[in-house]
Amino acid sequence: MTTTDTIAVLALAVAVVAAVAAIGSWRAARNANGAAQTLSRIEQQRLHADLTPYFRCTVVANEARSTAMLQVHLEGPPGLLSYGTIEITASLRNDNPHRGDGPQLAGAPTPEEVRAHIWGPWKFSADGREETGRTVAPQQLAIGEWTRYGLTPTSPPPWSTITTDAWRRDYANEPVRLSIIAGSKGSEWTVPLEVPVTVETAA
Repeated sequence: MTTTDTIAVLALAVAVVAAVAAIGSWRAARNANGAAQTLSRIEQQRLHADLTPYFRCTVVANEARSTAMLQVHLEGPPGLLSYGTIEITASLRNDNPHRGDGPQLAGAPTPEEVRAHIWGPWKFSADGREETGRTVAPQQLAIGEWTRYGLTPTSPPPWSTITTDAWRRDYANEPVRLSIIAGSKGSEWTVPLEVPVTVETAA
């Protein structure tokens, strides 16, 4: 092997080593970037969870149970103070999340009709509610502030044979199942709640 050949072989070896090193560096950078993205995503998820709003809610019905008032108090967390006001939308959940999931029988209501009915003791009567009384219009709340909504008793579905009195007796001691969607600055949280009903008694 001549000197020229030796130099060529050495140059090729150096080039191969450099290429291998470059590939290794690229892979290391890619892995580091992937790890950084994963850590950033985990941190964002943790921060989002830490900022989940918490509410203190009460429902007070009159002695005849003909009307009630839901009060929603936004208590925290303090980290939400920098968000200013939070938009909240309150909705009522059914007593059983699987209602309407079964097969439809001949002459029976559709699954959509079953799910659309409010299976619970109360519905919204406040201004801005949608037609069924399940959801009310959004409101703005700041930390430490509260709002309230009027409620009225529900009735059995039109296809049911149960009487209104029997329906309301069945739900007399059931809580109000809420779902509050809260959002601000591109973040959104869904907070499920179960609120017991307190009945006012005559003094």
